Amino acid sequence: MTDQPPPAAAPAPARTAPKEQEIAIPPGPVLRWIAIVTGTGAVAAAALSQLSAEPRAMTLATLAGVVGSGLITALSALVFVSAKPRPASLCGSFWLGATLIRFAAIPGLAVSIYFSTPSVGFAAVLATIGGYLACLAAETTTVVRIVHGSLHASPTQETPKP
Repeated sequence: MTDQPPPAAAPAPARTAPKEQEIAIPPGPVLRWIAIVTGTGAVAAAALSQLSAEPRAMTLATLAGVVGSGLITALSALVFVSAKPRPASLCGSFWLGATLIRFAAIPGLAVSIYFSTPSVGFAAVLATIGGYLACLAAETTTVVRIVHGSLHASPTQETPKP
C-alpha cells in the first residue's frame, strides 16, 4: 500500500455577494418639508416675539435662530439626498454624516445668537433648538417614508413620493 493523497476535489464555484438594495432619496420632498417647517416656525417665532418686552430685538433673534437652523438643516441634507439610486449602506452613512454636521453647526449658531443679543439670548437659543428639532423631525419622517417605499416596492414599481 502506498500512501497517496486522495484525489483533489473540484474547486467550489466562486461566490458572488448579493447585490445591495439601492435607494434614491430625491431632494425635492426632503427640502420641501424642511422649508415648510422652517417657514411655519419663523411665523410662530415672529408672532410670539411680539409678546416680549423688546419685540423688535426678540423677533430678529428668534427669526435668526429658526431660519438659521432651517438653512443648516437644508444645506446638510444636500449631503445625502440624491435622485440617483445609491447603495442603502452609503445612504445611511451620508445621512449620519449630515446629522453630525448639523449637530456641530447648530450649537455654534445658538451660541452666536446668544452672545450677539444678550437681552433676548435665551429665547433665541430656544427658538434655534426648536427649529432644529422640528426640521429634524420633518426630515426624518420624510426620509423614512421614502426608504420604506423603496424597500417595499416591487422591481417594476417606481418609488412612491411622499
